[in-house]
Amino acid sequence: MMHRIIAIALLACALVACGKKNQAEQALSEKHEEGIVTLTKENLQHVDIKVEPVTLGSLEKTLKAAGRVTENQNKTAKISSTLEGRLIKVNVDLNDAVKTGDVLGLVQTPELLGRPLELKAPINGIIIERKASMGELVGKEKEIFTISDPADLWVIAEIKERDIGAVKTGQDASFTVLAFPGEMFHGKLVRIGNQVEPESRTLEVRIEVNNTDGRLKPGMFADVEITTTVFQDIIVIPDTALQTDEDNQIVFVALEGNKFQKRAVKIGLEPRGRAQVVEGLKAGEKIVTEGSFILKSEMLKGELEEK
Repeated sequence: MMHRIIAIALLACALVACGKKNQAEQALSEKHEEGIVTLTKENLQHVDIKVEPVTLGSLEKTLKAAGRVTENQNKTAKISSTLEGRLIKVNVDLNDAVKTGDVLGLVQTPELLGRPLELKAPINGIIIERKASMGELVGKEKEIFTISDPADLWVIAEIKERDIGAVKTGQDASFTVLAFPGEMFHGKLVRIGNQVEPESRTLEVRIEVNNTDGRLKPGMFADVEITTTVFQDIIVIPDTALQTDEDNQIVFVALEGNKFQKRAVKIGLEPRGRAQVVEGLKAGEKIVTEGSFILKSEMLKGELEEK
């Protein structure tokens, strides 16, 4: 009798243990299938995770091109003597500001019978070039001063032949220069060239830029982006939300109870730290925008433990 009781007890224990094992295996399997990561309150205190709702926004499709900053030729003037003579006085030097009518220098010439010829500024601006010294002989072909308005500049960008059809006057443009890393300057495309350069197979376009603060200088190289298309009312997320899982790009959707679900997404445009989500998310869902790599690490750790 005693042996029978012991056998029944052992069988019951075995059945209970087997049931618990099956339940644990089933829970792990469901967790793996759903791609859910659960963080404890203690975990959350030691990690920096930011959750934000998915919203609709706009993104620009841009065209990249190399460029250079130049003077605005419509606001630049070259001053030379209308008569041959000797430069006897210079009133201005490089970087001096002048106004229309200011006398820049005097030229002594026999034609005026001892009265000097006045070299006057035809526009407001800054002296950007001086090519003669006092006492030097000057003639009609000799440029003595160049004046330009530094508040208005051009950026000349070189568009590849295959991209010419995408550019139009009136498009917005932005660019960066080495002197101010990380800062974006803005302008408007106002003119498109009419001849492709035969060697480089590029076409020049002109971008007008406001430079009232005077930081941009002619001669600077510029990395240009021209906005060719604007997409409105699309799902846009910061690219910090994206992680890679094998061949897929994923985000983590925040659920209740400190749970986060892995979600595969299809990405479209990715300009300047943002990404267009074509498939996989809806407006209003909450996703992890900072710290998603922590959740990916936890997910991978859980998968290794299951194996």
